[in-house]
Amino acid sequence: MITTEIVVLLAFISRFSLDRKNTDLTEELTQKQAILLANVEFEKEIKSLQANLTTAKTLLINQAKPIELVNTIETILPADVYLSSLDITSNKLSISATAASTQGFAQFLSNLQSTKAIQNVLLGDIEREPTTGIHFQLSADVMTGIKK
Repeated sequence: MITTEIVVLLAFISRFSLDRKNTDLTEELTQKQAILLANVEFEKEIKSLQANLTTAKTLLINQAKPIELVNTIETILPADVYLSSLDITSNKLSISATAASTQGFAQFLSNLQSTKAIQNVLLGDIEREPTTGIHFQLSADVMTGIKK
C-alpha cells in the first residue's frame, strides 16, 4: 500500500514538473512567434530593397547602351529631320520624326541602315504635310555593343 502511495505521489510530483515544462515551452514558443510576427514587415521591406537593388544594378550595367544609341542617332540625324519621340527598349528602337525635305528623309534612312548598331529598319506610317514636311514612324532592332 505504501508503495502504491509513493508511486501516486511520484506521479503527482512529476505531473507538476511536466506541467511546468509545458508552460515554459508554450511561453517560449509564444515569445518566438511574437518576434517572428514583429519582423514580418521588416523582412518584406528587406526583400523589396533587395529587388530595388537588383533593378538598380541592372540599370547601371545597361545604362551606357541607350546613351550610346542616342549619341549615334544624334550624329547621323540630318539637320532638317526632327525627332518627335524616341523609344529605346532592351533590343528595340522606335522613332517618330518629321523631315522637312525628301532629301533629309532619305539621308536619315540611309544613315540608319548603314549604322551597325541598328538593324532591320522598318518604316511605319508616312504622311506628307505641306507645311511641316514628311511625318514618319519607324522601328528597328538594336544590336549589342553599339558602335557607329
